[in-house]
Amino acid sequence: MNSQPAVDSGFTLLEVMMSIAILAVVSLASAMVMIPVVQAPNESREITRSTAYGRAILEELYSRSLEDLTNSEDGYLLSSNWPKKGAQIFGEDATFEELNDPTVPTVSIQVTDLESDPIEILVTLSWTGRDSGLVSREFWVVRTR
Repeated sequence: MNSQPAVDSGFTLLEVMMSIAILAVVSLASAMVMIPVVQAPNESREITRSTAYGRAILEELYSRSLEDLTNSEDGYLLSSNWPKKGAQIFGEDATFEELNDPTVPTVSIQVTDLESDPIEILVTLSWTGRDSGLVSREFWVVRTR
């Protein structure tokens, strides 16, 4: 009986180091693939929320009479009524958390001339995305008398 271990039993240090390196590369690659998968729901939620706010603004702009939009005392398009954020868009009081959350879209409206015909209205939705930084969407609405 031979009490000494065989020379070729087990792994050499080089083989162990190569295995660790390969495992690290594969782990990093799979982690890089997961990043967009994790970001997609956040981006989708932000786009859905901003779309709902944009639709609410469009509905208001198209459902109100032109006199109601351009009234010099309390018209919907007056610059003193904008910007609005969160629940304010729906005519409700926004919560403190909602006002301070950068991911909740802020809506601003700009009109160059309330007396012109047609009236060109620039609606801007902007928010800070959780994964994408500052995001802004603009669209024009044209109303005629």
